[in-house]
Amino acid sequence: MKPAGYLLNKEEGLSGEPGLYYDYIVAGNGLFLRAQNSLIKATVLISPAEIRGLPPLKEEISLVHGKIPGRLYDLSLSILAEDREMEKYLAVTWESEYRLSAPGQKRSELSVEYNTLPSLIMDIHSHGRGIAFFSMIDDADEQGLRLYMVVGKLNTLLPEVELRLGAYGYFVSMRPEEVFDV
Repeated sequence: MKPAGYLLNKEEGLSGEPGLYYDYIVAGNGLFLRAQNSLIKATVLISPAEIRGLPPLKEEISLVHGKIPGRLYDLSLSILAEDREMEKYLAVTWESEYRLSAPGQKRSELSVEYNTLPSLIMDIHSHGRGIAFFSMIDDADEQGLRLYMVVGKLNTLLPEVELRLGAYGYFVSMRPEEVFDV
């Protein structure tokens, strides 16, 4: 089986050879990527286009175990705000429930290196007093099927939060309320 599959969205259903990790799907409204693992199922539009003769496909992103509890969102912001001078990394994992962890890491004002954990559903890192944004380094590093969150402006009453789904190098912006039960 090939790593990527190539499928057509036809009236009678999908046709083509599915892939091991993800599938590209040509539909009436564009090119989609569909991927899933034990924690996330996603069908995301990666290039809109009108393709006559094919039915449209709907973008869908779901967390297999439901939304992440809002208390973990609040707790992550509190933990990150404790040290506004250096970047910090947190991880949300699934271990029969969602858990927030701070694995071993090397931190500086402009970067953080960390150990990844099993059953990882979300990477969270801070930019201290800087703005929340995904850097080119983040884009290059974030190549799995996972949620990613960056928090910035931790020196203000309302920190900035950027959140996205990463699907093998394709990214979809999301709002915290789409991911967290807030």
